[in-house]
Amino acid sequence: MAFTQCIVNETLRLANIIGAVFRRATTDIDIKGYTIPKGWKVIASFRAVHLNAEHFKEARTFNPWRWQNNDKSEAVASPVNVFTPFGGGPRLCPGYELARVVLSVFLHRMVTRFSWVPAEEDKVVFFPTTRTLKRYPIILKRREETRSSIGIGNTADTGRQKDN
Repeated sequence: MAFTQCIVNETLRLANIIGAVFRRATTDIDIKGYTIPKGWKVIASFRAVHLNAEHFKEARTFNPWRWQNNDKSEAVASPVNVFTPFGGGPRLCPGYELARVVLSVFLHRMVTRFSWVPAEEDKVVFFPTTRTLKRYPIILKRREETRSSIGIGNTADTGRQKDN
């Protein structure tokens, strides 16, 4: 399941459901020579950071292998961790662990129970959000595996029916 987390990270980096968040400046703040006055609203764009080649090599390419290094040196080019699909600090999404588990279980069941091929050629676009032009139509087929290998049938120890 370790590689599944690499796929989850890369999916969240490229196509996060939340592209940005709004915040109000509580004090005057200088950022790279610009002053944001107290009270102004600012937008923090996750997409602008996650798709920035200064932070991620080949930023617009789906590459889950970038997350395999423990030190993330391949994934993140900057010394500061810029991967923030669930926000951060006191406003970190309280359901981020549940979201990761749900994504992992869904992916596991999809790849172990089904195979698919594109129904037609499609193209990824990145504006205004990351998506495919034709919604990525696929031909889905149930895998032809033995029933016991995908968790259907009797358990070996008790002989009783398994629950799905």
